[in-house]
Amino acid sequence: MPSNTGRPNIFSIQMLLLVATTMIIAGSTSSEYEDAQNLHAFLMANYSRILTPRFNQSESVDVILSLFLNSVIDFHPVSGVMTFSAAFIIKWRDEIIEDRWQNSGYVDINVTKIAMHNVWLPKIYIRNIANIGSVYQFLSTVDSEMSFVTYTRTGEAIMTCLAVLQTMCQTDVTFYPIDEHTCDITMITINDYQAINLQTTDEDVVNELTYQNSEWTLTSVVTASCSDKFSEVNFAVNLTRKPVFFVTNLVFPIMIITVVNGLSFFVPIESGERLSFGTSLLLMFIVFLTTVIDVLPSTDNELSYFNIFVFIELNYSCFIVFGIISTLFLYHRSTTKKVPKLLKRITLYVLKIHKTLPVNIDTISNMNTPSTNCTKLMDLHEQGDDNQIESVNDEHMKPKVSWRDVSIALDKVLKTITTFFTVCLLLVFILFHIWIEIRTKR
Repeated sequence: MPSNTGRPNIFSIQMLLLVATTMIIAGSTSSEYEDAQNLHAFLMANYSRILTPRFNQSESVDVILSLFLNSVIDFHPVSGVMTFSAAFIIKWRDEIIEDRWQNSGYVDINVTKIAMHNVWLPKIYIRNIANIGSVYQFLSTVDSEMSFVTYTRTGEAIMTCLAVLQTMCQTDVTFYPIDEHTCDITMITINDYQAINLQTTDEDVVNELTYQNSEWTLTSVVTASCSDKFSEVNFAVNLTRKPVFFVTNLVFPIMIITVVNGLSFFVPIESGERLSFGTSLLLMFIVFLTTVIDVLPSTDNELSYFNIFVFIELNYSCFIVFGIISTLFLYHRSTTKKVPKLLKRITLYVLKIHKTLPVNIDTISNMNTPSTNCTKLMDLHEQGDDNQIESVNDEHMKPKVSWRDVSIALDKVLKTITTFFTVCLLLVFILFHIWIEIRTKR
């Protein structure tokens, strides 16, 4: 029997211990929650959101501002507006909270959170903002009410603000499409006296966690300054354009059209296709410009070198078409009209440089060369007879210059000019490509 009565007693004792343990745990949990509530009430008693958290109101509050750049969403170099998402981390020391916490009797609580609408916050603006000037932005009223400031027992306060902002930037498109821009995110505070002193410990706001932009390479510089009226912290974001897309789709096609344009004077005049070839290339260039005009920078502040390059290429194409028309006009001009003496001398000089001279029928007969019914071109230097070359200066064998000869001389001059321009353009493109490769590897 003793054994039977002992078992229920042991079971009863175990149940009592379980109930007591549960009550103790519940009581301690309730006590911690109530302690936090009592601490909040004690800290907020007669707390002013207007006065700075200093016992000596003439002292300034050092506010440490940090910026984490999440991403650059968009940047438009013409309007100078940069859209970015970022997190602002704001830190300061609240002497009122610290003193009350030490005298509250709840020193075993190290951290607490207080709604941002109940405590003092530093009033910070973005100087060059494009839409809203404050860093305190919230998605809704609920989001605002759920935002809080975290305090430590030593009075250190920290608050994090997430925002998507737009800032105005000073842009320079001179070197488009390899341009670089600096967009400042200037944080300032303006007061009648120096109540807030903005500081920062950041050295770089772009790090490995920042989402890279597909069009721009991001770097940053951080500076801080202070004056009698306000202090400021400037986060300078440097944007360098990634030029591969624009070089491939803008620069390279224009250069190809220009090089092919220079081949127009290698098409024989007699073929009748030279003019149609040149005008087709000019129209192709104009149509290409109309398709990419929205990509070109259209600011009036600076004219980019690329715009100047496109303008030169357009005039070059027009010059080639004008040269083609001129050579065709002279080539088919009536032989009854005499060539001016000055133009004759220029024609003879040009043809002599190119080792070709116009020779009339009698001269051809005397040289035992194949005769023709009109003025022909002969390469006297290739004949290898010095007597024949000297005979050109003879009065009886003086070459007669026709309009067709003038056309051929002009054709040779234009061919030389376009060849030289094409070679120079190719050299510039090669150097430009090498420079792009070196720049992108930095």
